[in-house]
Formats: sequence, structure tokens, C-alpha cells
Amino acid sequence: MNLELHAEVNADSEGSRLDRFLKEYLGDEISRASIQHWIDSGWVKDGSGKIHLKSSYKVSPGENFNISVPPKPPLNLTPVKMEIEVLKETPQYLIIRKPAGIASHSGPGDRSATLVNGLLYKFRELSSIGGESRPGIVHRLDKPTEGIMIVAKNDQAHAKLSELFRRRNITKKYLAWVQGTLPEGEGTIDRPIGRHPIERLKMTVTTKGRASVTHYRILKTAVSKNGRKFSLIEADLETGRTHQIRVHFQSLRCPVVGDLLYSRNAALFENYGLLLLSYWLEFKDPFTGEEVQVVLDPPQRFENFESNLENF
Repeated sequence: MNLELHAEVNADSEGSRLDRFLKEYLGDEISRASIQHWIDSGWVKDGSGKIHLKSSYKVSPGENFNISVPPKPPLNLTPVKMEIEVLKETPQYLIIRKPAGIASHSGPGDRSATLVNGLLYKFRELSSIGGESRPGIVHRLDKPTEGIMIVAKNDQAHAKLSELFRRRNITKKYLAWVQGTLPEGEGTIDRPIGRHPIERLKMTVTTKGRASVTHYRILKTAVSKNGRKFSLIEADLETGRTHQIRVHFQSLRCPVVGDLLYSRNAALFENYGLLLLSYWLEFKDPFTGEEVQVVLDPPQRFENFESNLENF
């Protein structure tokens, strides 16, 4: 049975390409290449039933699009036994704690076991709309980042949860230790993020990037005996770009402690890993209307760093 999805264009998307609009609507874990394939295959129709064969079609407010995606072939992924802490489970989705050092799903050049391999071992039913290599993955955390993730059990749940993210109806908060000095109290970092032009594994602040907004407040500050300054911050994401927190704070010359990709002295903190935790998730369950709130305590490595930071 085909998966039936419906998308309506609002004023914010006026003039967007059809493929870009659908990617924004359905969530970052569905690739633009997949959406272009859907369009080219005639699986995307407008409200009158007309098939749009061009991904470059410019959408207008009020337009409706119906997507009928045939079921995917069986997944060809190997289940791997893995300790995955389940924080909440419903018939439609799971909320889990992703360990640090585990990629959310497979990527180019990385053949190590991922969270997806562990999920396939532990759970029989996961959504397939995100692609063959991404069953269940509605949103992701960077490989070195620990914390809360939502996993969809079926395609309808995937679509509804992606819609919550698209409309920014999910509150995600992070804890992080950063280096350097930030303005006191709280602030907002509003800087567009895009792919680094030379180092392709990195993202960077660039005028050619996508709008990216991070709100933060300082929870505590500390200074080491060598004069190094550190701040424990809470970050609230208004957008969800790849490496957003890491790039935004590095752009202020306050990289996240232990960030091997964006900090020059990350090796000093190798015993603690990346000190970034997705610790707060809050939303209204799209199936029951229940207010869902999940909060994690910082892991022991955060406490270990704080007790030893005066030595850096």
C-alpha cells in the first residue's frame, strides 16, 4: 500500500522550488535526491491531480500537493546488538538516549555500526520514508553528541513528527560546556550556516547558507588556574541545521569543549568527549494530544570535567 502524504504551501514558502519546499515540509532526514526522484516518477501531484515533472517548479501560497510513495523494498541492513536506553515508547514512536560516539545512520566513508543497526536489532517496526539507510530516523544528532532522539515506528508517525519539526512545534534544548568569554546572561546567534567550501566534512557561517538561529543562556562560568575561561550554557534551537550549535559557538570563538572538528585544542579534553548533550525535548503528541516532556541529567563526564577544569 502506497504511503499518502499531503503538503500545503504557506506564505513563508512562496517562490520556493517544489523539491526544496517538499524537503522543508517533510524534514531534513529525507534527502532532496529522494524527493526529486518522487517528482520525476510522477508520485507528486497538485490539488487538481496534475503531475509536476519539474523539481524547479515554483510553488505559491495555498497550493496543495499530494504525494503517493510506493512501499520500499526490504531493508538490507544488519541488526547489531547495542545498548539503547528507551526513555518513552508509544505505539507510534520511541524516545531514546543516543550514546556519544555512535552515528545516527550510515554516511559516506563510515562503515562502523550506527544507531540504526542497534534499532533494527531491538525493534521490529521502523519507518522507511527517510530512506533505506535511515529507518526510523526523523531527526539526527551528530556522531559525538549524546542525548534525546525521537524514532518513528511507521511512516505515518514519521510524517507527523517531521511536520512538528518543520513547524517548530518541538522544543529542543542542549547543555554544553564552551570555551572563551560570552556576553553575560543570555543571547541569540543569528548567522546562516552552509557547507564549508574547502573542508567538506565541516559546516561554516556563510552568507550563502541557510538561516540558522540559536538562543542561549549562561548557567555558570569558571576559570582555570591557567586563566582559561569556560561557560556552561543552555542552547535552544530555533532551527536545526547540521552542526548548528558547534558552528555557531565556534563563530564566536567559543568552541564546544572537546570538539575535534571545530576546536584547535580539543585534544586537551579527549578524556571527556564532546561536552554537548541534547537534554530536553518537549512537544504535543500528534496522535493523543498529550504534552510530552523528557529531560536528561548530565552524564558523569560533564561532572568530571567540571571538577577538573581548574587544571586546564
